[in-house]
Amino acid sequence: MDELRTQILHEIMRIYGPNQGQSIGAVIVPAFICDFKKVLDDSESMDEISEEYMTEDKRIHLVLTGRKFLGRKGMKYAITDCEFNGTNIKCEHAEY
Repeated sequence: MDELRTQILHEIMRIYGPNQGQSIGAVIVPAFICDFKKVLDDSESMDEISEEYMTEDKRIHLVLTGRKFLGRKGMKYAITDCEFNGTNIKCEHAEY
């Protein structure tokens, strides 16, 4: 999961620059990922689910796809695909 967060933050910094991108990314990346976990958790299905996120200024459009699955100690969550402004970001089954 940390690799995916780093890749998303890198893309945000390309759009906003290093200083503003770092401060924006520190807020929205955890918020988007936390919200997506809640979407997965609230879902009754174990199938893949997609959710779209956009910043207020519409400069960032993030589509997260993932699923929940049963692990040894209960439900686990995985992001299986991530699209940032129309470009796929490798996330190779980022679990959390």
